[in-house]
Amino acid sequence: MSQVVQRKPDELSNKEKSQLKNLLKRYYPTADEEYINARLSNKYGFDVVLLKTHGIVLGASYLKLDMLKTPFYNKEIPVVYFGQALKNEYYGGSVIWRTGHWYAKKNISHLYPIKRTVGLSVISTPKVFEHFTKLFKNHCPNLEPYGTGKSISITNFLRNTYGERGVPLKFGSNYCFAILDFDPIDITDDWEKHYKAKNEAINEFFITHDIIKFEGDRIYDNNIGLIACGYRNPWNFSAKRQVRIQI
Repeated sequence: MSQVVQRKPDELSNKEKSQLKNLLKRYYPTADEEYINARLSNKYGFDVVLLKTHGIVLGASYLKLDMLKTPFYNKEIPVVYFGQALKNEYYGGSVIWRTGHWYAKKNISHLYPIKRTVGLSVISTPKVFEHFTKLFKNHCPNLEPYGTGKSISITNFLRNTYGERGVPLKFGSNYCFAILDFDPIDITDDWEKHYKAKNEAINEFFITHDIIKFEGDRIYDNNIGLIACGYRNPWNFSAKRQVRIQI
C-alpha cells in the first residue's frame, strides 16, 4: 500500500534524495547540476510531498502554502503554489491529484473544498494547464469568452509573489510568462500522451507563444512557462463563473 509523506528538501533521507534526483533528471534531462541541486535544497521554500511504497518513491510534488492578502478578498486566504510534479515511469496514477488532495487536507483543512483558495503555477504543459482550469474555474489566462462579472487585475500580485523570488517575468496583454533556467527538452515521443491537451485552443496557445516549439519533425518543451492564476470561492456563485481575472 502506498503512503504520502511531506518533507522539506533538507529533511529527505539519502535514499529519498537519490530517487528524487533521478526523477528530476528524467523530467529535465537538459538541466545542469545547479538546477537539480537547487530543488534538493530549501532555496525556494517548497514542501516535497512524496508518494511512496515499500521505500520506493512513486511520485513527488513540490507544493507551497502561504496565507496572503490577494486581489480577490480583503483578508488573508490560502495561496497554494503548485511546483513540479514528477512520477516514476512505472506508476500509472495521478501524482498531482493524490499528493495535492493530501497536502490541502493536511495544511489548509479537511474542509478545504469549501475554503476560498488561490492557486498559482508555472506551467509548460498544455495538459497540465487544462487540468488547472478545471480545478480553478476562474483562471488567468482565460481562453474562453468572458462573462459580465467583476474584473480583477493581478499584475501587481504576480510581480510581488514571483518577482520577490527572482523569477524573470514577461508580461503580455492578457498573460504572463516566466523565463525558465533550462534548455529546451525534446518531448516528441511524449507529446500525444503526456503533453497534448484535449482542448485544441490550449495547444494552439502554447504553440503560438513558443512554450511548445515545433521544429521539423521534433517537438520541444521550450524554456518558457505560463504563469497560471486561479481562484475558488465555493460560497459565492458569481465567483464560480463571472469573475474575470486579467493581467
